[in-house]
Amino acid sequence: MKQKVKFSLFSIILTAAVLILFVVGVFTLTGNEEKLTLFCIIMGMTTIAGLYFCPKSIEANDHGITLHRLWSSPKVFLYSTIQSVDTCYPSMGGIRLCASGGFFGYWGYFSDITIGSYLGYYGSRSNCILLRFNNGKQYVLGCNNPVALVNYIKSKMKE
Repeated sequence: MKQKVKFSLFSIILTAAVLILFVVGVFTLTGNEEKLTLFCIIMGMTTIAGLYFCPKSIEANDHGITLHRLWSSPKVFLYSTIQSVDTCYPSMGGIRLCASGGFFGYWGYFSDITIGSYLGYYGSRSNCILLRFNNGKQYVLGCNNPVALVNYIKSKMKE
């Protein structure tokens, strides 16, 4: 079962606005080589990080769950390491410890009052699943139909 990540309107607008501001910044700083060089380095690193970690889809099969991201290699979670899975709704008040709050989706290390600390890879807060692992780690992943994915994962974990 493969589910694409659904991005919120906020995330889409924020990503577009930041990329447009990057282009405007390049044209504004033309002529000032020192500032332009620094700005291009920051712009490049930020954009590459966003493309590297941006969640694309989640795939659950007989062996485990695979998180597909745009530029990085897939991350695989084996069913044997998962303690529980359920749908969740990360709060707006969650703290981004080292994360993106909408630029190419929501990805990184978050702390939430209801969930606790977790690694997140989602496009919209309303379409998420929470994976709790035997070692205490937690992941929040986003997809189009989280209820169907959770039911599928639970059925595979019982086998």
